[in-house]
Amino acid sequence: MKTLDVTEAARIIDRMDRGLDGPDVVETIDLRGVQAAMLKRGILYIAGTNEFSDWFEFNFDFIHDRAPDAHGFRMAAGDSGAIWHAGFLEHAQIVYAFAKPQKPAFIIGHSLGGASAQIVGASLGVPSLSFGSPRTHLGRTHFGREGFVLNICRTDDTLCHLPPRFFGFRHIGSVHWLSPPVSDVEEGHSIASYAELLEQGPLPPTFPKAWPPSA
Repeated sequence: MKTLDVTEAARIIDRMDRGLDGPDVVETIDLRGVQAAMLKRGILYIAGTNEFSDWFEFNFDFIHDRAPDAHGFRMAAGDSGAIWHAGFLEHAQIVYAFAKPQKPAFIIGHSLGGASAQIVGASLGVPSLSFGSPRTHLGRTHFGREGFVLNICRTDDTLCHLPPRFFGFRHIGSVHWLSPPVSDVEEGHSIASYAELLEQGPLPPTFPKAWPPSA
């Protein structure tokens, strides 16, 4: 099975965040605040929040009906019946429609893009790497294909701790927490800080350097 180096994935995101262009780009989508690009080698890149208004649209949309047990977060059921943060699901559904005919070999994303990578990766059964992503799913139910998803979170990245776990939210897939030598709440969320920590360490002994891990 093909694998993708985790540090390389972070560097690809860092580069692509500067614009959906370059010699590796095969096809792109830019629709309703959702941006993604299909790259050579079968890598689907999902952009994070493009503008401040996008963040509020997909992360803090409080104007719709809320599930009574969602503690103020707007929730929605996916096709499988699973309950998701509605903003993340809405974003992921747009990416899913773009990604499915592309048949990606890998999916990568950071922040809001990482939230989509969780959902789309589990839906398509595609190895997915999510950096600095919030928790997307409400409930303890596990899905058959969420084993394709790897979440990389820094302990000083506030977004990784939201929505709160004690409200019943969780990341789907595997979650690996990285502890930087010096905590930096202001910069800890940036994809550049993730790439730097992956390159310089320290990394836990069990941290997978490539995804999916080779048998």
